[in-house]
Amino acid sequence: MADPLELNALLLRAPGQAVAIVTADLLFVTAELKARLLEAVGPKLGLDEASLLVAASHTHTAPAVDASKPRLGVCDPAYADLVAQKSVELLGRLGTIDPVPCHIDYRTGSADHRRRPGRRGVRTAPNPGGPRDETVHLLTFSDQTDRPIAVLWSYACHPVGFPALTRVSADFPGVVRHALRESHGAELPVLFLQGFAGDVRPRETGATTRFTRRLLELVVGPLFAPFSAAQYAAWAGSLADRVVGVARGALRTRRPFAPVCRRERVALSTLVAGATAGRDVTFQRLSLDPGLHLVAVSAEPVTAYGAALRRICPGAVVPVGYIDSVFGYLPTGGMLGERGYEDSAFMQPFGLSGRFRPDVEGVVRAAWERLIR
Repeated sequence: MADPLELNALLLRAPGQAVAIVTADLLFVTAELKARLLEAVGPKLGLDEASLLVAASHTHTAPAVDASKPRLGVCDPAYADLVAQKSVELLGRLGTIDPVPCHIDYRTGSADHRRRPGRRGVRTAPNPGGPRDETVHLLTFSDQTDRPIAVLWSYACHPVGFPALTRVSADFPGVVRHALRESHGAELPVLFLQGFAGDVRPRETGATTRFTRRLLELVVGPLFAPFSAAQYAAWAGSLADRVVGVARGALRTRRPFAPVCRRERVALSTLVAGATAGRDVTFQRLSLDPGLHLVAVSAEPVTAYGAALRRICPGAVVPVGYIDSVFGYLPTGGMLGERGYEDSAFMQPFGLSGRFRPDVEGVVRAAWERLIR
């Protein structure tokens, strides 16, 4: 193990409404994990499917807990059970702590730290001109003396940069978490919500020194390359510095906690023709107040959906992917037919068959509109 994997949780209460967020250093969480949490502590804490958000950081260097995707990592049932037990214990323990009055400070800034893979036929390569969302969202939950109680941050980037693929790591969310704790307090819960990162990953750093790759790039153009240990440390450390800078920056808004929770299910077959009947896609909204919204989906949405969501949802929006049981990637209509990973090549590894319907964006937009309305 290169660095520890963590579960972090936040339980918020208002008159008549509780909200809980659980984040895990995992490739995916599952609907079964959420159901187990609700069964164990939901009634006691006043939580239901709409008010409990369970999300994965999507680190690619963590043991698998989703048995439905064996091609993406064999699930050890004992480890999946351990994660579920620890999640229940953590959320249950929060329910025994006396509530502390708090307010929410919302800040945003730019990371400017990654670029989108492009598609030339079916080749994955850097595409500096592609859609990108460099927004870092940061919410600080503080008591009446302005002492931080918890921090939640979000950014859209695949955690695939850790160079030692045979070692367990939280990847960059763990590096940023350590930096935020050094800045705010060692015992601070730090929650990370992965953004719409389906087609974004860390940019490469510096030119390659391998002659064969340099020769290949002369022929086919730039390619992604794994980070060296030094490159990864520099990239992740620089990102951590930027996130801490956002946390220390000028306050955008200070908000009371006035929650609204909604959940919408859409049959997967409305998105993917030929999908197995009975499978659903979850759309979830946690509005912490009328102008601050976490909007999540059980998929790997590509980054362009973030801009589409902001056009629909008023106020400040934090797009969140990788909740519940992720069915696969969510491409835009313009990606269909490219034969890239996001529109078709992912389906076999995810145990999915069929093809996306041409109106996929319309189905997603309609679900969001119902959720927000």
